[in-house]
Amino acid sequence: MQIKSAIVDIIRQMNSVLEQIAPQDYRKTLPEFEGGSLGQHFRHILEFFQCLEIAAYKGIVDYAARERNLLYEEHPNLTIEAFESFAAEMANIDVDMPLNVRAEFSGGERPLYQSTIGREMLFVYDHAIHHLAIIKIGLICHFPQIKSEKDLGVSPSTIIARKAKSS
Repeated sequence: MQIKSAIVDIIRQMNSVLEQIAPQDYRKTLPEFEGGSLGQHFRHILEFFQCLEIAAYKGIVDYAARERNLLYEEHPNLTIEAFESFAAEMANIDVDMPLNVRAEFSGGERPLYQSTIGREMLFVYDHAIHHLAIIKIGLICHFPQIKSEKDLGVSPSTIIARKAKSS
C-alpha cells in the first residue's frame, strides 16, 4: 500500500467513527483526556492534514501555525467533509515534491528542515494513528456503542507483528 492509499484508508476509518458520534458526545470533555474531547483530537488530526495540503502549494509546512478552527471540534459532520476534501485533493499532490518544514522547539528560533510531501504524508499518517489510539480509549471508556475497526489507532508494524506472532 502506498502512502496516499494509506491516508485514504485512515480517513475512511475516521469518518466511519465520526458518522456514529452525536455532536454532544463529540464535544464532551473526558477525564482520560484531562478535559479534552474526541472533537479536539479529530480537529488536531485534521489540521495537520490541512497544513500539509497548504504546503503542497506553498513549498513550506508549519504544523505549529495551524488554524485551530473550533468548528471542527464541535461538529463531526464538518470534520467528515473536511477529511473528504483532503482525500480528494491528494490526487493532485506530488509525493516527490520537495518542501521545507518549519520546526518549533519551545519558542525562539524556528529552523527550516528539508523534506518532501511524501515524507510529510508519512508523518501526518503516523500522527493520526497516535491520536486515534487516544480516541479509541475515549470510545471504549465512554461510548462503547460506537463501533470502530479492531485496528483503529494501531500502527501497521504492530498489526504485522501481531499477525506473525499468531501464525
